[in-house]
Amino acid sequence: MANSHSAYSVDLSQQNTETKVLPANVYNPAALEIRGSFGSIQIAASEGQLAEIEYAIKQHLDSIKYPQPVPPVQEEATA
Repeated sequence: MANSHSAYSVDLSQQNTETKVLPANVYNPAALEIRGSFGSIQIAASEGQLAEIEYAIKQHLDSIKYPQPVPPVQEEATA
């Protein structure tokens, strides 16, 4: 697989996907696999490269400002 270069663009935003890491074996490095109705993509990567992917995704998710839940309104006691 050395020196193979490809570019793919797949819009997963409207699809159900399954994602897993296929462990390395004697013949192949570990691979990030994403499956959906489009088919399957496998990204072969070293452990360090998988860590870089994880870090980039985590940085992105940490930067998202999710809506904060509105605290319940406390009713005033009337006496």
